Amino acid sequence: MKTVNFWVLLYRAALIAVAVAIAIAVVCVFLPQENRLRVLQSKKVALQETTSKQEARLRELDDDQNQFRKNREFVERIAREQGMAKPGETIFRFEGTNAHVVARQP
Repeated sequence: MKTVNFWVLLYRAALIAVAVAIAIAVVCVFLPQENRLRVLQSKKVALQETTSKQEARLRELDDDQNQFRKNREFVERIAREQGMAKPGETIFRFEGTNAHVVARQP
């Protein structure tokens, strides 16, 4: 009777050892892949944020481009901000300020 118990215990111990070995193998195989997945997911989120920012900037540039095509006042305002003047106008610039004074000549 004792020999039967010995073999049953040995059989159960072997099954437990095999189950533990399989669990360790699964963890060793999938743990690095899980870490890689997390890294790739964080990169994906960062790239999606960058893409959304670039798309917003592209929409702004498209709006500006449409303004340049359709709105003469917008074009004139931007040109004046860049220091340009119409023919016959004189631009006075004062040191220490960003203000430009445009004097129209008759």
